[in-house]
Amino acid sequence: MKKRLNEDVIIFLTYMAILFILMLLSSCTKDDIFPSEKIEMSIDTRLPKDVNGYSYFKLYSSETQNVHRISGSIRINGKIPDEPRVKVEWENNLYWNLKKGDTIATITKTYLNYYTGQFTIVTLPPMINSVNALVPTINKVSYNSADGSINTIIAPKWEMRGDTMTVVVRYKDILKTEKIILK
Repeated sequence: MKKRLNEDVIIFLTYMAILFILMLLSSCTKDDIFPSEKIEMSIDTRLPKDVNGYSYFKLYSSETQNVHRISGSIRINGKIPDEPRVKVEWENNLYWNLKKGDTIATITKTYLNYYTGQFTIVTLPPMINSVNALVPTINKVSYNSADGSINTIIAPKWEMRGDTMTVVVRYKDILKTEKIILK
């Protein structure tokens, strides 16, 4: 009889402990377990804008890519992410084709010839592309710097003149977008 009573007490106490744990867990909110982050992020194209908010990038080279830096900033709960720094992803809608056989680069070496005393310029053989490739016009990721700034590089080609580049920066579920008209 005593053994049966002890088993009943153990079962009762087990049920009560389970019930207590369930009540404790159900009283917690998601924010109690995982505090929410207030993320502030912005993009600065560093270009002139029109009345509609579109930025304008005047392409300066018809021969090579036109390089331009886009900046921004990020804060989490009002503070600069420091340790660890955060990785933001960049994307846009413009690409260009690099075809097999295209010249990737021509390297020119300049030096002072110590034997003759002449300034010498040597053009090395060009680097030739060996495969067809789709080349993005934006660097895909960056990390914030010590001051909270985020930066990437865009590099559209002359053939894209007249197009509108849509730049998107993403951190977690936060998206910021800017439109740039290439002139």
